[in-house]
Amino acid sequence: MTGFGINLHSKLVIKKIKVRKIFILFITTLFLTNCEDSITQVKENIFSAQDNALVENEFNSTIEAMTDWVANSKFYKKTDQIIPAGVIVIFKDSSFSDFNGIEGTIDFGPKGLTKPYGLLCSDGKYRAGKIHFLLNRPVEFPGSIFQMTMESTDKFYSGTGEEMNLLSGNLSVENQDGLSLLIKAVKLKLEDEDENTMEWNCIRTIRMVKDAGKGIWRDVYSLEGTANGINRNGEEFEVTIDQPLIKKMEDGCSRTFVKGILSIKNTAANKNIRVDYDPNKDEACDNIAEADINGKKTIFRIK
Repeated sequence: MTGFGINLHSKLVIKKIKVRKIFILFITTLFLTNCEDSITQVKENIFSAQDNALVENEFNSTIEAMTDWVANSKFYKKTDQIIPAGVIVIFKDSSFSDFNGIEGTIDFGPKGLTKPYGLLCSDGKYRAGKIHFLLNRPVEFPGSIFQMTMESTDKFYSGTGEEMNLLSGNLSVENQDGLSLLIKAVKLKLEDEDENTMEWNCIRTIRMVKDAGKGIWRDVYSLEGTANGINRNGEEFEVTIDQPLIKKMEDGCSRTFVKGILSIKNTAANKNIRVDYDPNKDEACDNIAEADINGKKTIFRIK
């Protein structure tokens, strides 16, 4: 009886240990699964913030470079041009005297086969391919509309020289009142080096914050408005600028904003992302931003 009692007790202990191990394994698996889901969720949610920042960056730099090249106003000057003299300009119409504006194509040349790819511009961006343009009157005049088109066949690239993004779509700059510029992007598409594709549209307003005088460099401007797009996963998102985005046209700064906050809403998931372009509150030219998703903050670098 004693031996049987000991054996029974041992079996019960072993059974309890097994049950406890199974319970612990279940809880651990559940925790790890939830943790992994949470990490994946944050990673996937930030795609909209990263993709918006990338397309927004390329869109703004293209607007800056082209408007700087063609314009002569307090916003953008002819001197110290962003686009270098090495580009080829083909005019269909080079005079405003016929009252139908100027029209043509600017060619940055081929992308090339070796790094750095494209043609280096003074804002630190490398560009390749073509942009078609049409300007109804000088941009310093209210009512002027500067239209830019990048067809897929034009192979227009913009990027760091190491990583180049293929852009297509329509951009426009409208001088409504002589004090601000209304900018639009319609069906702008971007394909990055990893063949991720994003789409983007926007309606935004540029206002001068600081006019440094000669040239566009050292000028500071603010940007307000809304945007919407589709990220690399095919998810739709909407963007609202909560605090004006501030851009400094300086070496090391012209790549992205140094200050400003925007909100990104993933339409289907109904989730919000808060993006702060100045997480350290120092307006540094560090090309970083912070994405806040339900209190979970992630720093990411803007290329």
